[in-house]
Amino acid sequence: MGDITLSSAVRTNLLSLQSTADMMSTTQNRLSTGLKVNSALDDPTAFFTASSLNSRAGDLNRLLDSVGNAVQTVKAADDGISAITKLVESAQATARQALQKPAGSTTAVALTGTTAIADDVVALTGSVDGMAATDLVSGLGFADGQTLTVTIDGTTATYTEDGASTTDTIQEVIDDINTGLGAKGSVALSDTGELVVTASDNTTTITMGGTATIADVGFNTTEYTAKTNTQVAAMTGTLSITDGSAAAETIDMSSINTREALETALSALTVSASIDGSNNISITSSDYKNDVTIAAGDDFGLTNGTTSSSYNTERATLETEFNNLRTQIDQLAADASFNGVNLLDGDSLSVVFNEDGSSSLSLAGVSFNSAGLNVSEAATDAFQTDASINATMTELGAAISSLRSQGSTFGSNLSVIEVRQDFTKNLVNTLETGAANLTLADINEEGANMLALQTRQQLSSIAMSMASEADQQVLRLF
Repeated sequence: MGDITLSSAVRTNLLSLQSTADMMSTTQNRLSTGLKVNSALDDPTAFFTASSLNSRAGDLNRLLDSVGNAVQTVKAADDGISAITKLVESAQATARQALQKPAGSTTAVALTGTTAIADDVVALTGSVDGMAATDLVSGLGFADGQTLTVTIDGTTATYTEDGASTTDTIQEVIDDINTGLGAKGSVALSDTGELVVTASDNTTTITMGGTATIADVGFNTTEYTAKTNTQVAAMTGTLSITDGSAAAETIDMSSINTREALETALSALTVSASIDGSNNISITSSDYKNDVTIAAGDDFGLTNGTTSSSYNTERATLETEFNNLRTQIDQLAADASFNGVNLLDGDSLSVVFNEDGSSSLSLAGVSFNSAGLNVSEAATDAFQTDASINATMTELGAAISSLRSQGSTFGSNLSVIEVRQDFTKNLVNTLETGAANLTLADINEEGANMLALQTRQQLSSIAMSMASEADQQVLRLF
């Protein structure tokens, strides 16, 4: 194909049209994408700067999700503290209500009276042939190293001949034995020159022993049993004992004439009944919540009538309510979680605020169940005494202080996180705006450019047509 020759005017208009088409293409691309910088070829500095700004904005946007979760986690913990505080305050109200009720007791009802039993004690007597306290023990038949033992109610006292019987006296025997017996009993020399071993009460057993010839003192090594058939005063009628709501139990007093018989009859009762060595009878209810009613108890020295238990059922009910509230505290603390993190159950939280992790906030969790707040469970019948309730009130007061203090801490942390959240959102907007300023096209300007280019294109086309027509007229002349 041969070369085509264009006139200077046509070629100039053609070049103008080509330039206008290129500019129109660029303008159309900007209008379609909204960007004046679409690649590094358009403006390397602006393109890479905007890319860096957009990358950081993207990183911060992704962090905003975790920051938002942190906000909700702290809010869940704060809501939990508010709810637990209300439960603790309810527990305080329950304890105060219990204090307003009459104090109770966990001690079983007991009645005590003196029985009409002879006040005899066990006494054993041994003849020493009218010897005096200053006489020597050699007259008692002791050999060197031999012993005399006296055992009363499990306590044993011993006198040992030390080889100096020519100097030891009867009084030294008495002193050694009495020192060993203490309050269990005593040994004394009677006015008629007899050694008398006496127990401290009338229910005790005395045993004599040792390696000496005890018979020389008038004793033997057998066990002397306490008197169990001491006569009681004549009693008539029927003793009636009622333990709480149980049926009344009776003892026919006309058939009782010995201590042993009386103890046997008392041991068969539902209540706990016994006679001590001082001849006191004690009747105790089988359950501290029971009342005890006595009828025809004059012969026992007991007052007829009902002795009421001081156990307070209203306090017991309030004690149960308190423990139920304590359980609710445990359950609520366990439920105060968000996205698997529970700041009231010992979990911790770390919030990262910037893309390289150099800016962050760590929140230490707490254990705010009843154990963590040191709110102890009320033991059975603990609310029967004011002292126990007051101790509980002290624990609840300390728990309220801990809750309020931690609530303030969480509130401060939440404020910091929300401030950083707002800051990050604004920073992302600033970064994206900066990137847009570098790369976005001015639609109004590009629209005006397109209109101008279209006009230029039309004018160039007309000019090229006119130049072509002029060339044709020149050719006709030749």
